[in-house]
Amino acid sequence: MDAIRIIKDEHFAIAAVLHALRHQIRAIRGGASPDFPLLRAILDYIVSYPDHWHHPKEDRFLFAAVRRRAPEAEALLGKLEREHALGYPMIETLKRQLVCFEADDDGAAEDFFATAERYATLEYAHLQTEEEQLLPLAERVLTEEDWREIDAAFRENDNPLFGIKPKEEAERLYQRILELAPPPIGYGRQDG
Repeated sequence: MDAIRIIKDEHFAIAAVLHALRHQIRAIRGGASPDFPLLRAILDYIVSYPDHWHHPKEDRFLFAAVRRRAPEAEALLGKLEREHALGYPMIETLKRQLVCFEADDDGAAEDFFATAERYATLEYAHLQTEEEQLLPLAERVLTEEDWREIDAAFRENDNPLFGIKPKEEAERLYQRILELAPPPIGYGRQDG
């Protein structure tokens, strides 16, 4: 089941980016200057990868297959789908708030920090639910035929809806975050 390994790898990358976001916010609150290029790179990653590629494949392939095989999982699947739907508007809000934060608008930094924390908390809980509840259920109820289709979808690099190679784009953005982020998150510039 390649899809489970791929999903867990993608979850790890998403969690690492969320950790970088929280780390930056803590640093700024601690007196560090805001690193706006890094914050933009983090939001770009979240928009281009989880919300435009990872979540739609989960919805279309994994969730649909589980729904066919385990109707009793409808409440769980509905919850996960709602969380997918909540993520994108929050990221759009974060992007607008980041512009205001960079312009030094009154209250913009705290607005950005609060929305970022809500998003990270939602996403961490979402990833945990998928890994602790959904994936074990999928392993129990899905057939080999189901897994062949799901595996193929998650192994595929091209996404015709967006005309990009999402894994390559995600890797480029992830590397950009590592280049911009100071240790211990990345290997980029260090203050002092």
